[in-house]
Amino acid sequence: MIIENQLDNFTWIRVYSPDKEDFESLLSDYKIDEDTLEDILDPDEQPRIESEEDYKVIIVRFPINNAEVDKIWHTEPIGIIYSKNKVITICRKRCEILDKIQLSLMESKEYFILDVIYRIAERYLKSLKFLNTEVFRAKQKLSQRIQKKHLLKLLDIENSYTLYLAGLKGNSNVMEKLDKMRSFNKNDECEELLDDARIEINQAIETTVSYAKMLAAIKNTFESVINIDSNTYINRLTMWTIILIAPTIIVGFYGMNMALPFSQYESTSIVIFWMIMALIITYGIYTLWRRIRG
Repeated sequence: MIIENQLDNFTWIRVYSPDKEDFESLLSDYKIDEDTLEDILDPDEQPRIESEEDYKVIIVRFPINNAEVDKIWHTEPIGIIYSKNKVITICRKRCEILDKIQLSLMESKEYFILDVIYRIAERYLKSLKFLNTEVFRAKQKLSQRIQKKHLLKLLDIENSYTLYLAGLKGNSNVMEKLDKMRSFNKNDECEELLDDARIEINQAIETTVSYAKMLAAIKNTFESVINIDSNTYINRLTMWTIILIAPTIIVGFYGMNMALPFSQYESTSIVIFWMIMALIITYGIYTLWRRIRG
């Protein structure tokens, strides 16, 4: 879909979820290079700045919740193409961040671009808070009962942190290059917005690193708990196996068609049965006592 917005000093062309007609229109009407479009629509494209003959291209990554993949949150590239009097934003998916831009405040295309990057940094921080809430929710459920689905959820969140960190570092490099670009005209308001965006990105990077370390510690803790529980269950099974070996051997001997000690007495089987039961009950009481005491 292609939407044009006429502002005071430039025209903003917004493109998202482009179909074949939109792609052809960008090639013919807006004179965008085909390789540039393919790069922007590549879901794995990394943040960078490129200069073409008639325009410049800025690619950054923003966080998005995509139910089509197995990750809770991941990142998508968004391309910002700007020339003398036009700014074109192209995204493979709909970027809801662009819905909140106040067009009446966009006094220049440079301010518009910096505002987009600033809002992307803000969205990273909001998404990180949401993911951290999900981590603590999964932690509480795992504390009650360890289930596979909660462990897999922590793994998905860990993958999201990795993608976030890569996207944020790439966006940070883009900001540094914009700051040094002489052709990117910045007035005092743009300089202030650029500094704010840089601060938000650095804060998001530090938050991602901190949350990732905390998640790794939580995973290691529950892995230790699982190992301890596994060892406990194995020890119990071993003890039960040892206890049942002796009765099994005795019953096996007395089941043979041959003369054995005390086999001439009818009460022998009853005595053996109660001996086995006493042994099992004694071990059961001992196990229960240890559990209550522990």
